Amino acid sequence: MTTTPKQYEIHPLAEIFPSIEGPAFDALVKDIEARDQQEHAWIYESKILDGKNRYEACKKLGRELKVHFYTGDDPVGFVLSANLHRRQLDTSQRAMVAAGLANLKVGTNRFTKKVGPSIEVAAQLLNVGRASVERAKIVLGSGDPDLIKAVQTGGMAVSEAAAQAQEQQHRQPEQRPSGDSSGDKPKKPKKPKKPKELKPEKEKIEYVKATDPISASKVYRMFEQHLVEALEEFSQHVTFDHVKQYVEDTVDALHVRLNQIDPDQKDDDEETTEELVAAE
Repeated sequence: MTTTPKQYEIHPLAEIFPSIEGPAFDALVKDIEARDQQEHAWIYESKILDGKNRYEACKKLGRELKVHFYTGDDPVGFVLSANLHRRQLDTSQRAMVAAGLANLKVGTNRFTKKVGPSIEVAAQLLNVGRASVERAKIVLGSGDPDLIKAVQTGGMAVSEAAAQAQEQQHRQPEQRPSGDSSGDKPKKPKKPKKPKELKPEKEKIEYVKATDPISASKVYRMFEQHLVEALEEFSQHVTFDHVKQYVEDTVDALHVRLNQIDPDQKDDDEETTEELVAAE
């Protein structure tokens, strides 16, 4: 008597990583067919937490999925650890995962009992910058499957995809409210409205002249943050060695400038120094 393999739903946490397709999936099917399923899938809340590709391969072969049951208290960390060690993801792909994690809805898992982690936390978990996660959220929010897939598969940088998503949104025609019968009457063409700008991902860089130690510290920290974000964007378009060389050049330039500063040219006012430390 032939038994039907058990069917499972995919846990939302597993969905933050894209499924493999094409030749990669065909190779997985052939491997399981030839050598059996070597690695168990993991079940959490009666759904597949890790191993959805193995599940689909087993379904295609008509085989029962081998599973273990996750009983820990950190399913998010478990999924990230399992997949990040298994997959070689670039910065843009990790940003998409972080955005998917931040987009988790209430009730996605009983561990958190709330929405997904904040963008800052998601960015830290995936080792990417906040700006990249913001761009990834724009891409996911576009609902364009081709654009989303292009970034998830490593075929397009998330910055480029986000720019395209924004451009597509600006091109969308305005929707006429339902029940509006005035569409049958010819109207004088209206001057096109300027597309609504999306909230900028970061503040515009403007130089602010420092007038005292405290304002000088704030100006320095502001440009330091912009430099970090610029490095994150730069890393999406060039090799790691190229990024490393630029960082080393910047550090060298800072050391040169530091050596040019007169160490005796300082403010000995202890009260001002205490205010500066407090401000930071």
